[in-house]
Amino acid sequence: MAGLIDEIKNQKDSTGGKGWPVVVKDRVSFAVGKDAELNDAQVSVTFLWTMRDVIMPKLSKENLAIATNFYTPAGLAGMVRNLLANPQIRYMIMLGNEYACASPNNQGLQQVTSANAIRAFFKQGITGERKIPGFESAVYFDKNIPTGMIQKVSENVQLIDLNSEMPNASLDEKIERANELLKTLEKKKVFLENPVVFAFEEMGESLPFEGGPLLVQGKTIPETWLEMIHAIYTYGRKNLMNANTDRWVKEINNMACVIEDAQNMDLSLNPFLIPLTVEKIRAYQSEILSPELPAGKAYTYGNKLRAYYSPSSKELKELLENDAIQNFEFGKGEFILENVKFNGEKAEINQVKDMIETLKRDPYSKAIVAVTWHPADELLRKHKSSPCLVMIQAMVQDEKLNLTVYFRSHDMVQGWPENAYGMAAIQKEIAEAIKVPCGLLIIISSSAQIYNNYYQQVETALKLYRKPRKDFRDAKGNFLVELKGEEISCTLMHPESSQALRMWGGKTAKELYSRISNDISMQGSHAMYLGTELQKAEIALKKGISFEQDKELKI
Repeated sequence: MAGLIDEIKNQKDSTGGKGWPVVVKDRVSFAVGKDAELNDAQVSVTFLWTMRDVIMPKLSKENLAIATNFYTPAGLAGMVRNLLANPQIRYMIMLGNEYACASPNNQGLQQVTSANAIRAFFKQGITGERKIPGFESAVYFDKNIPTGMIQKVSENVQLIDLNSEMPNASLDEKIERANELLKTLEKKKVFLENPVVFAFEEMGESLPFEGGPLLVQGKTIPETWLEMIHAIYTYGRKNLMNANTDRWVKEINNMACVIEDAQNMDLSLNPFLIPLTVEKIRAYQSEILSPELPAGKAYTYGNKLRAYYSPSSKELKELLENDAIQNFEFGKGEFILENVKFNGEKAEINQVKDMIETLKRDPYSKAIVAVTWHPADELLRKHKSSPCLVMIQAMVQDEKLNLTVYFRSHDMVQGWPENAYGMAAIQKEIAEAIKVPCGLLIIISSSAQIYNNYYQQVETALKLYRKPRKDFRDAKGNFLVELKGEEISCTLMHPESSQALRMWGGKTAKELYSRISNDISMQGSHAMYLGTELQKAEIALKKGISFEQDKELKI
């Protein structure tokens, strides 16, 4: 056994160092070899979406090899690598919240979850195509890991599913049962004589671009997601998520996604790696719309926005009593504190209700902002689980309610779709309260990432769902190209009224597109279309033949 432990200690991990675990070491809550001396412990524990700080102080370390969260089905690939690199592990105990929305009402509602992926893997293994039935697009196993080795893990590690065995038990009762198992589980032989590690598939190269912000726009959330994922997959810069980690990403700094109709719930286009359902979206939105903080969670966006913590009730009440403080917009009054809930010395601010009440008094205010960030809290939490959503801002423009949302860090593959539907729910709530239609939903992701364990699935999704455009309608306007006398005439037309907005004339396509591109901006596909029509017009002018836009030249 000492020889095997020495082998495990001296394995090369994914960061180039030595030891175990061999992958995602920086995200593991506890592991022998990382947080304790490597030994012959045989049990792994996953607590899924439940906050680690709720679990780890109560979890026995006796016979515990590794304990960690398990957020998405994609994590199975890393799990398999770590188990193959430590074949002493023969058990996996599973407990905790199975989905990001921790409400007991939605447990089991979402079928494509990490918990269900783990169940499927240990029950039936993988197919000849290296897929888990029901999770084909959600889980990808690196081709460098032999199929037989993946099967060895599913066949030799026993899943103990406390969520299924104890469906009505409390979290503390499940932890207590896990601790009993850690002490009493039968000791088994290793399932491999020697630990094994495998090389990783190389990250595909991205195309060069100028860096900085990228903008994509779509009518619905699924359409916009496809365009955004394509942009990051094509141009994202290779970067690490943190120091001393193996979590490589393709990343765009400041990806801006503009969704024209975020309230559209049509899911006939469902390109997401974990397909969404209306029920799943509603469950997530219900949490966004609630101030409640479920047990076992560090925060929810609903709680942060609707019960924003203030340590001083006294300081807030002084706003009404201090004559030196003037509210120039609305005057002074009790309404200033009407969306504050006082709880002794502390208070909670419902920022969303405050946004609504302020817009009712001034629908054109530029100060309708809500935040989730607590600087004092983040002094400690930056290293673990600071909220990714930082700020939202509502503005009325063209008599519609636009909502701009800022995320500091964003998993664009798994996190973005539900986040977008969640923000759409807030937009709808505010718009209905002030009696205006919803306008644009703009989501700015400061660090917009595609994790390396999603690359293959993303490539497949883009091939399946992203099709070439069949029209060149552009919200910035349409172009009329004509021959007038000895010149090519190009007119920018309003997209709705067809009113002429600007006009250019010249002898050659190059002369015109140089001036037009300097004067205005347009979609790339529209620009390519316009260039084609201008070149046709130039040929017709030089040859003295007729030209009609969108028709072939008759030479």
